[in-house]
Amino acid sequence: MTPKERADALKNGKSVDRIPIRMIYGPPSGRLMGDVSSSGTLRDDVDCIKKVYEVFGMDSIGTAYGLYGVGNAYRAVLENDLEHPLKNIADVAKLDLSVLSVEKDPGAKKCFEVAQVLSEELKDEITCEMCLPGAFTGVLSLVGLENLLRALIRNPDAVHEAMGFVTAGLIQLARSFLEMEIPVSIADPVASGSVVSKQHFDEFIAPYSTKFIDECNRIRPFGVSGHICGDTSKILESIAGCGYSNVDIDNTVDLAYAKNKIGGIVNISGNVNPAGSLLFGTPSEVERDVRECFRKAWDSPKGFTINTGCDTARDTPLENSLAFMKEARKCASFPVNPEYFMEGK
Repeated sequence: MTPKERADALKNGKSVDRIPIRMIYGPPSGRLMGDVSSSGTLRDDVDCIKKVYEVFGMDSIGTAYGLYGVGNAYRAVLENDLEHPLKNIADVAKLDLSVLSVEKDPGAKKCFEVAQVLSEELKDEITCEMCLPGAFTGVLSLVGLENLLRALIRNPDAVHEAMGFVTAGLIQLARSFLEMEIPVSIADPVASGSVVSKQHFDEFIAPYSTKFIDECNRIRPFGVSGHICGDTSKILESIAGCGYSNVDIDNTVDLAYAKNKIGGIVNISGNVNPAGSLLFGTPSEVERDVRECFRKAWDSPKGFTINTGCDTARDTPLENSLAFMKEARKCASFPVNPEYFMEGK
């Protein structure tokens, strides 16, 4: 079955060959095309993403705005070469919101064109997605981590204004993709429990994530998948409460714990360590880790999708990523047979 056929069958309660498989495979992808840079031509980017799909056959492909996409858009407008174009978080809400659009931001425009071409060329096989940064990560790209974290304590009103502004901009960007039937997802690594407290997450991040998701679902009810890096153990329920259709679980969080906390609320995915067996191990060790993920979460009430815990490292051996997909297909065969991945099997 193609990913589209599989997704449609699952949606309509029909039989499938296996449950979907995801693998985040960004940094190494250029090597499949002879080290083509991700900042190459439109055709380079399209062919690179198609090659990843051709080699691995995962159930999701897409393009990404980049974690610094918001900052890059305004750096160009402000003619500022600094890593973070603003020093004062109070200045974020004074920016021109129209910059965050596929018409005015070259980075967004290229993503849109890549997604359009992929959607046309692979329309019968797989749905192309667009990954946007979360609002908190977007604000960081404008002012830097130190200024952002300091403002949480010293200037919370400015943080709320900045979060509201960036959220509006991200909705503006998402609308262009959604209206072209291209689903969007969110990567918000700085919203991690490794960086912010649960109190700060609930006050400064959750309301804006919820607003973004609600508005996306109003435009097109595709659902929004979310990925937050690091240890999210203490904020899992808050994340699920934002309304995500899927929550990626970083490899620093135990999948069994995540299943018990939010498995009854939302589909969870994860979480083979990309800096562990995938990068430094052998194919057999990767296969072992895939089985372990299934042992822990295959019966999650709202669903489980095998995935890497975060993006695949650039120097990951190709044979290890192929082993991930090979073992994932075995474990994900439908109906799932838990005896296959039980201890000692």
